[in-house]
Amino acid sequence: MIAAENLWHDLWADRKPNRVPSRWTDWQRRVLDSPFHMSCDWGPNGIGKSLALAEKARRALHGQLAWQRPGPHTVILAGNTWGQLGSTLRYFWDGVGTDWFRKGIRFEGGGIKGQRLAVFDVIGGPFPGGQLRCGTFRAENLAGPRADWVGTDEPLPEDVYNELWPRLFGRAGRMDQTFTTTLKTATKIDYIWDLVDDPDRPWAGEVHTELDLSAVTPRGGLVEVPWVTKDELDRFEAGLSRKEVDMRMGRSRKPSMVDAYFSAWGPHLRQEWDPPDGTVVAVGIDHGSLPGAQRVSLIYIHGTHTYARVHVQDHYVADGRTEMDEDGRGVVQMLARNGLKIEQVDVWIGDRGHQGNRWGGVKSNVRMQESIAKAIGIDVKRRRHVWTRELPRALREMTTPRKYDGSVWDGVDVLHRLMVAGRLTVSTRPECNQLDDDFSSWQASFTDPAKDGIDSVRYVVVPIVDGRSR
Repeated sequence: MIAAENLWHDLWADRKPNRVPSRWTDWQRRVLDSPFHMSCDWGPNGIGKSLALAEKARRALHGQLAWQRPGPHTVILAGNTWGQLGSTLRYFWDGVGTDWFRKGIRFEGGGIKGQRLAVFDVIGGPFPGGQLRCGTFRAENLAGPRADWVGTDEPLPEDVYNELWPRLFGRAGRMDQTFTTTLKTATKIDYIWDLVDDPDRPWAGEVHTELDLSAVTPRGGLVEVPWVTKDELDRFEAGLSRKEVDMRMGRSRKPSMVDAYFSAWGPHLRQEWDPPDGTVVAVGIDHGSLPGAQRVSLIYIHGTHTYARVHVQDHYVADGRTEMDEDGRGVVQMLARNGLKIEQVDVWIGDRGHQGNRWGGVKSNVRMQESIAKAIGIDVKRRRHVWTRELPRALREMTTPRKYDGSVWDGVDVLHRLMVAGRLTVSTRPECNQLDDDFSSWQASFTDPAKDGIDSVRYVVVPIVDGRSR
């Protein structure tokens, strides 16, 4: 049998540095020929969405789309982050002539570089005088100018869509939003489905496909060979959470409403583990004032990235509604029953402060440091800069987790992949039973109390496994 990678090079029109595929999948063809003014091009991971978006941007700047009028064209390419937009820009740069832009404009470090603002004047090609504007969804340089075509590699937030859509007015302009639905975006893009499903808006529509071999097979060659194998597709699907597998495979716009997120979790991951030398001892803390909401996990982590081995050795659950002094004693007792002293913990990461409610329950990392200090006999009635010197350095330098839009989903995806690989386990001791229940039951709701325990693990595991923690 001919391996897919042996024929992939034949898809390119020539061997020059600037190359454009000469063959496209059925879905990519439909994207390039979409009849819609607002085209929602959605489907699974791995079907060449960025490549199709880059080619459509190149054709729009070149004036090759059937609906375009003659003359210079302004094209906007936008992404949620520069990192996400980088692959689209790389494919775009491979397809344009090197003489289209001013000397010094180049693709480098994941973006088009050569000037301060990402607004590039077209000086060559068939229509000099056009512009390529690149930016993230909140970039100021996306607002204001008229455009002939707007392309995005993630769904636009509704307010950004409302800002960009009027930029197409007067030029018969069009827009393509290209994406895979995920837990990050599923609750934020109902406005897109309202547009494409509205029979009174025939100018808005979807170009959709599911992930199978036909979706990854370029058409038109002497031999049509997919760029991945059936075995690889099956492995990809098997490694996905049941909560979002249908979205990632292009079968659904919405997550499953009945499945738990950690579908790989099970009794086989409740076990004991003897950590080898070099294992990091970490404590993760999620603050909360509601009964049982204060959660602390003692975690052993050996290695990073694909070689990481993670074990939750113990877990503290607040006994009802607690104050910080109780939590501090609980943490010290948790370490003691595992034969550990405070100074043996290498990393402490605690959630941002929690303001409590009318019944009290103010929680913070500073208060946790103070309560632990009291529990181990340190006099905290002195000035803070004096008594904190008696704390171990790691505890004294307790940090907070890095949070951003989508950080929860990125974090739980790391935990899920570790579970799939059998590299995240939880002790069989009864103190960990609540965390077992959390992993078994959480359905991706931010208000579910199960998220508290998961967060106490996520805060520590993600930065250490990703190699971002000291």
